[in-house]
This record gives sequence, structure tokens and C-alpha cells, in this order.
Amino acid sequence: SIVREVYGEKHPHVATTLRNLGLAWCALGDAKKAIRYSEQALSIDKEVYGDRHPDVARDLNNLGAAWNALGDAKKAIAYFQEAYEIFREVYGDEHPDTMNTEKWLNSLRNKKKSRDCP
Repeated sequence: SIVREVYGEKHPHVATTLRNLGLAWCALGDAKKAIRYSEQALSIDKEVYGDRHPDVARDLNNLGAAWNALGDAKKAIAYFQEAYEIFREVYGDEHPDTMNTEKWLNSLRNKKKSRDCP
């Protein structure tokens, strides 16, 4: 892609482009493609920023959303939980990203409980 040619393979702009492509594919209903792009973004962001950066948390959120779209609540919860912990650590409890991720987590946990209990 042009972004890779201009910035190289491991640049934040490349990760942002991949993250946006993942979001687009998820919105278009192709969660598997969304996961592929989001995993690439996550790999770059972890390499560039380390494990505890907001962009890493955004990638994890996107992976959680894609796995949720595929019906895998367990994987979705794991990704959302990790994103929540990062957002909380970096931004605190009252930040919109932290609160939004917490809402996703609570919603998925409630669905899982109702599905698991007869």
C-alpha cells in the first residue's frame, strides 16, 4: 500500500490505516477480514509503543468487536478486558474509552451468563 511505501512496515500511520480497514470490514460484515487487519495493527502498535498504549487498547477493542460479531463471546471478553485494563491505567475510570469498553464487557458478560444458565 502507499502508506507502507511512504512510512515503512512498522510505522504508527500504517497501524492506523490497518485499524481503520479492520473497522471498515467489521462494519461491512466481514469479521474475519476485520480480525486479520486488526491483528496486524496490534502487532505494529505493540512493537512501536509497547503493550500499555491507548492504540494497543483500540486494536484490542476492535478485535473484541470482531470476535463478538463472529459469536465468540469468550474471545471477545478477553480482548475487551485487556483493552479496559489499558484504558483504565492510561486514562482513568471516567474517560469515554474506558467507560465504553466497560459497557461492552458488562453487556457481553450478561449475555454469556444468560446463555450459560438454563
